Amino acid sequence: MAEMKVPLGIAGTEFSPFEFVWTWETSQLLARATGCSIRDEHDFLRMTKSSEAPGHPMVPFNGALLARNRDEVMDQLIGGYSNWQQVGRWGSGGAKFFGAIPQSGSGRVRSRITEVGGTSKGHALVRFNFEVDDALSGSHLLEGWMLLFLLGCAPDDAAGLSAPRIAIPERPPDEVIAHDTPLNVTFDWAVPSGDWNTTHFIQQAGNPAPLTHGPRNMGLVLSDAARTYADGDVSKLEEVTIGSLPAPHYPPEPTETRFWNEDGRVLGRLVVPAAERIDGGDGDKVCIDQIELRI
Repeated sequence: MAEMKVPLGIAGTEFSPFEFVWTWETSQLLARATGCSIRDEHDFLRMTKSSEAPGHPMVPFNGALLARNRDEVMDQLIGGYSNWQQVGRWGSGGAKFFGAIPQSGSGRVRSRITEVGGTSKGHALVRFNFEVDDALSGSHLLEGWMLLFLLGCAPDDAAGLSAPRIAIPERPPDEVIAHDTPLNVTFDWAVPSGDWNTTHFIQQAGNPAPLTHGPRNMGLVLSDAARTYADGDVSKLEEVTIGSLPAPHYPPEPTETRFWNEDGRVLGRLVVPAAERIDGGDGDKVCIDQIELRI
């Protein structure tokens, strides 16, 4: 494992377009996996089979994840998806949304690797950029990036590469939304997303449970933001930036989404309260940090 290196020359590589299809069931299951419920009036229309309600904004983001995980990318990046499952992590990311997402449809992803860098500890950092269009109408659905973190895989002579830094206020949050975490949340996310990475289903050495999917928790934050600041209308979400995912989240640890309304900017983090941790650590555990949302 220590000998695997991300090739420095992969920067600038563009991949072939990737197409994916989603149905109302996909949208509904993604919404459910990210904390939506028919018991919440803000979510109800999105949870019923109605063409009038927009789909969850994680639908096109998930299409970008599918494009990233395919053989064409993983073979060049790290020698195959099986290697990614051993060393790969999603470190940070951002996305701009361009209006309501249809509850069913097809998308086309264009993607490329724009930068390759490393850390002082020899880990690789790779910036993966993408755009997602509606494959039928050609309309723009999403554009964004992911900073991929690969343990011990930095190429020789790799330059430094950093994620955005978003300052979270020191004062108590303005809003706190608490959630239980279903024990089978990894299955709830994998079924509609298609992400069956074994790290989310096998308890690895040193961990008290499999890891919750990072994109699932990102979707949870987006759902909470829409209900809190947009009367449940997910189509009003314009942009999200995630600075870091500093600690793993293990089901069934409950979480709190904490929001600060700072001069018109919605800032946040996703936290496991100290008393609810199952990993033996002390203090609140921040699973997603330095979140900025524009609504």
